[in-house]
Amino acid sequence: MLRERFLLISLLGIMLLLFAACSDDSGSSSDETDNGNDDGDSADTEELSGEVEFMTISLLPTFEDYLNNLKAEFENLHPNVTVTINDVPYDQVEQYVLTNASSGDLPDVMNLNTEFVKKIGAMGALVNMDEAAADVKDTFFEGLWQTGGVEGSVYALPWYTTTSGLIYNPDILAEAGFDAPPTTFEEAWEMSKTIYEETGAYGEVIQGEMHLLFPKNGIDILNEDNTAAAFNTPEAVALWSDLKEYYDQGLFELDVMLNQVSMAELYATEKVAWWATGPQLFRQVNDLSPEVYEKSLGGAALDGTAGKQHANPMNIAVSENSESKEAAVEFAKFVTNAENQLEFGKEASVLPPVEEAANDEFFAQGEDSEDATERGRYYAAQALATAENMSPQVENVSQVIEAIQEAFQQVLLNDVDPAEALAEAEQQVNSVLE
Repeated sequence: MLRERFLLISLLGIMLLLFAACSDDSGSSSDETDNGNDDGDSADTEELSGEVEFMTISLLPTFEDYLNNLKAEFENLHPNVTVTINDVPYDQVEQYVLTNASSGDLPDVMNLNTEFVKKIGAMGALVNMDEAAADVKDTFFEGLWQTGGVEGSVYALPWYTTTSGLIYNPDILAEAGFDAPPTTFEEAWEMSKTIYEETGAYGEVIQGEMHLLFPKNGIDILNEDNTAAAFNTPEAVALWSDLKEYYDQGLFELDVMLNQVSMAELYATEKVAWWATGPQLFRQVNDLSPEVYEKSLGGAALDGTAGKQHANPMNIAVSENSESKEAAVEFAKFVTNAENQLEFGKEASVLPPVEEAANDEFFAQGEDSEDATERGRYYAAQALATAENMSPQVENVSQVIEAIQEAFQQVLLNDVDPAEALAEAEQQVNSVLE
């Protein structure tokens, strides 16, 4: 239970990324630590020296052995470097990081979620990884490399991530006359009508991430230089109009979007036919209803018109004021190289943003598994190639997201015209960005 409780906390990311208990374990040998990251440890051993403080977020004691091995291997490669691990509880991270950023006293290397990267990067407190880690840039999936982007520059290396899969109930689908789950949002809403009519269960359900539906359907949230809203378009009006129509038809309720009930609970009680989320969360269904989980299967996440999926990695950043900056950058690259990402992916049931690690046989397994989590993990790993962090690359990203979410709620709850709601949200976002 301790491990599951941690995993639900530490992968909130922008308060949304989560992960669950590990299932597999893999060792690593110190003479292969730069596998898949050719220059991830390229600095001459004699030239690297200093003390490196590595701040993690709620990873101890669950991953103590893994982190201690990283420390030992790096120190073995660089005898003049001493690494100290400083694990900060999740609920204390924001105050700890922002306070230390203001005083110029950040840890040398930091495990940060994307929102923190954007806030601190905008303060000029982080090392520019486009420059410092240019030698390893091409080892990462292109879309995930941009996760740490702030105003056109990248300030963190993606460490681990999740993407979505689909857990679905074949019995509900069969009762409605379907033998397979939907693959696109358009197909999902078409099937939802029949499922609701034939079974009384819901199909597609709007969750609390309205802003992600824009980029998934080819609608930019902000303009190219992130200085103004770009989502007030005819395509966005059409999208919100369609969703309003589905709501009026009774095809979904607001409980999930308003955080009044969890999707895991709805799915476990067979009130919805499928649930799109990270496969590491599928086992929540097993905790609530083993019978429902046993008959469930895993599939690929739904595609919008853009054919892309959202991922929100946890990241590794380096303090611009580090007194051991060269060693800190090398340690950041070491932590995120292919071998170490693969090992952590196996241990923590998360996905690696480095291509070589993601292409490992471990993540190719499960395509034909009867276990929903194993099959879902396979499809989630396949989605990494087209995944990107779809949240705006600005410091005040949470305010942008909130403006969009509240505007959409006005459409559903108060019958505000979608065009009017989008125009109001556009004004709010532009005000935030000023």
